[in-house]
Amino acid sequence: MSVSQKKLSRRDFLRSSAVAAAGVLLVGCAAPAAAPQAAPASSGGGEAPAAPAETTALSFWMWNTFAPEADEIMQTKLNEWAAANNATIDISRDADPNMAQKVMPSIEAGTLPDAMFINGGVALQMHDAQALEPLNDLFTEIGEAHGGWQPRLDTFSNRGGVVPFLPYSIDTPMVQFRKDVFADAGITVPEGQWTWDETRDLCVQASQWSEDQGSKLWGWGFGIVKLTHDGWCSDLFRNYGADVWDETGEKIILADEKMAEAVAALEFAKDAYDQGLFPPDAAAYDYAANNKFYLEKQGLLVINAASIYVAAQANDPELAENTGLAPKPKALRDTTDASLRYTVVMSNKSKEKEKASDLVRALFDSEIYAPWLEAGFVANVLSEYDALPMWTGTRKAFNLAAQIGSYPGYPAPFDNAAISELSGSPDSPIGSMVVRVLIDGWSPEEAVAEADEFSKRVFSKYF
Repeated sequence: MSVSQKKLSRRDFLRSSAVAAAGVLLVGCAAPAAAPQAAPASSGGGEAPAAPAETTALSFWMWNTFAPEADEIMQTKLNEWAAANNATIDISRDADPNMAQKVMPSIEAGTLPDAMFINGGVALQMHDAQALEPLNDLFTEIGEAHGGWQPRLDTFSNRGGVVPFLPYSIDTPMVQFRKDVFADAGITVPEGQWTWDETRDLCVQASQWSEDQGSKLWGWGFGIVKLTHDGWCSDLFRNYGADVWDETGEKIILADEKMAEAVAALEFAKDAYDQGLFPPDAAAYDYAANNKFYLEKQGLLVINAASIYVAAQANDPELAENTGLAPKPKALRDTTDASLRYTVVMSNKSKEKEKASDLVRALFDSEIYAPWLEAGFVANVLSEYDALPMWTGTRKAFNLAAQIGSYPGYPAPFDNAAISELSGSPDSPIGSMVVRVLIDGWSPEEAVAEADEFSKRVFSKYF
């Protein structure tokens, strides 16, 4: 990044945070380093014993996940590392909604921790605010030490020759389905990734079977809202080849080059809607609606983060046992959306960069990383951990979905401010097209034309 680049203002930072993925950060200040102790006087005329090495005081922010056991493991492991490496760590934890409100004031006050966990979107905002230490050397070193980074992370993490963050976990919503109901209905479900046609047809059959048994289960718990939260329709469009922007991330191509693909995706969604797969309240879904839909056993299938499966394991083991997992469906493409739920960053104001770098290296070692993965619901960023026993059975879908995932900005290598604004808009184009066709009765062509016009207006502010 050029040293002449203008820093983000606090207002700009908070505005951009509104359209970034939600994250967590925790505020804490570094404790002062302990003063070295004076050597005691010698009583026997020999040399005085050497003074004990000075303890390095580090500060680290982590944020609470939807898997509390993983948080506790991480905190315990960090403290164990500190005790073994002549350091102390002031660990601060908080809830994810507080991230945007705390990062920028801490940048302005110079009180960021030495290192921290943060989601990928906010990491990029901190990079734009010139608050982060470049991590190019650590990225290369850690990748080589652990079998390489997962596909596409090298490109996504490099911003103009600078690596501002190290990926720490991959989060991708996935298909979660009632395998017990399908089995009772005599329906065999595919192994691995389903096609969209299979997802529609199998759920229609199983829903009809459940109705015949006297207790109807809805086919799938997808929301029909403009600003989608479970990723089902953004993935549907991507799978059908219907890109909104091109590979540069700077030009809208929806109507000009991708009309046929977008119409095909909308016609598929309309067919599923007409076959009664969506729940009656789909148009009123909020961010927790399909969690409730699945955990209260209202239907057969949802697309959401694996936190639903983790919640079932804790609160309804029978439901968890009867839950199948698979990557989101495919059509012309098999890619699903993915995000970096956690990244590791270092403050460029840290006075303990060498020790903080040691801490960052330790975060990726198997002593810390493997048990944290095991207790959580995210997938690994380094190839070494593909061989963990946890990636067998039901949970193998976590890892498979992450490996085929596409990061924000696809088909561009990564996102930019225009993409972030458009995707986070209350009139987000893909969700808006689905609402227009399924709820408002527009033709697919009309919906595409409106979304294209809106998208071009947003991009015209940047390019």
